[in-house]
Amino acid sequence: MAAIFHIKSKIYTNCDYDKRFLFREKYQDIVRDRIGDWVIYYLPMPRAGRRLTRPAGYFAAACVASIHAATDNPGYREAKLEQFFEFPEPVPFSIRDVSFGPILYFEDSMLESDGSVNASLAQQEVRAISDENFYRIIEAAFGKAVLEDEPALPQGFAEDAPTASERTRILTSRSLRDRAFRHLVGNAYGMTCAMTDISMQAPDGTFEVECAHIMPVEAGGPDSVSNGIALSRCIHWMFDKGLLSIDADYRILKSRRYFEPQVDKLLNGSGRIALPEDDSHRPHPEFLRYHRESIFRR
Repeated sequence: MAAIFHIKSKIYTNCDYDKRFLFREKYQDIVRDRIGDWVIYYLPMPRAGRRLTRPAGYFAAACVASIHAATDNPGYREAKLEQFFEFPEPVPFSIRDVSFGPILYFEDSMLESDGSVNASLAQQEVRAISDENFYRIIEAAFGKAVLEDEPALPQGFAEDAPTASERTRILTSRSLRDRAFRHLVGNAYGMTCAMTDISMQAPDGTFEVECAHIMPVEAGGPDSVSNGIALSRCIHWMFDKGLLSIDADYRILKSRRYFEPQVDKLLNGSGRIALPEDDSHRPHPEFLRYHRESIFRR
């Protein structure tokens, strides 16, 4: 069985999601049983007057690697996470039947016998879910057709809920993750290169812009929008080779080995990258620092 990690906004910063999850000790048995298995993140709707940093709903998945005491938070444990990635679109907590029938929940345990929501469970920061419910959320996030097209998908998977090993095969699929990453990052930047402000679209509807990981996956970088940036193909190549980078104030940095006067004409006149409208989609300082220190050729 899998589990839901319910985000409590008071505890987290944007970059915490991909690495760790704090939870009260009373839930440690649930989390311990999920070591080596997958969890889904859920962010609730905010109370009146509060602003969300990202859309509400089930928005990401990760694998639990280990748990240990949270030394800075007495009474809490900390789950170390791996293979974090965000869904192309968040999945809502519930949906209404197309014929305006009853409200349907992705977690079966949310529905009380009288048809109301289980309010206590809905606030629980860690809750177990069935394999069927897990797949229901994943299917809603990616679409049944996309999942059935995955090479990692075992025969007959569409009829049966995934086992833990099958979940891992599917959710670590590079093609599935790349598809989600391109959707997230491309939309965040309006399918426009952040360094040149150029957007080119072919007659078939495809865009020239590519979506780059700031901290490479091979180095442990997550498939999250804050670890991504939209770049044209030439600029993407230069960014990956360390000829271009970005400082803490989002200024474009050029390597001493860089001498491309023709490319200079394309770079933003402001000297800075164009940023997504949503603050939570901006490149995270930690990933930018990694790129400057480990990839950029000064």
